[in-house]
Order: sequence, then C-alpha cells, then structure tokens
Amino acid sequence: MPSLAVLADVLYREEVVRARAMTPSDKVLEGPRLFERACRVMRDGIRHQHPELDEAGILALLRERLDRVTALERS
Repeated sequence: MPSLAVLADVLYREEVVRARAMTPSDKVLEGPRLFERACRVMRDGIRHQHPELDEAGILALLRERLDRVTALERS
C-alpha cells in the first residue's frame, strides 16, 4: 500500500495538471468556488460543534470567524 506522502504527491500533481488545463475564465471563477466550499465546510464544523444553533446562528458564527480571520490578516 502506498504511503500517505506518495498519495499526497499524486493528488498534488493531479491538481497542478488540472489547474494548468483551466481556461483563464475558469481560473477566475475558481476563487469564489473555493471560498464557497470552505464556507460550507466551516458551517458543517460549526453545526457539529454547536448542534443547538439554527441556521441564522450558524451563519452569524461563520461571519464572526471570517471577520476574525480578516482582522488577523490586516494586523
């Protein structure tokens, strides 16, 4: 069975090949897609950590965390 490092290298190479094959317009659209995917994963994590929150509470906590990241990047 291949090691984790070998598998990671294979996945990385596949990602590079895919990125190089993208058109410029696809590359521009990839940023918002990646951000949406990251937000979806963060919402799932918040939902897991705080099952008592409704969707509005989850979104409020997501916004708070994104604001915290923005503040850290600016400092």
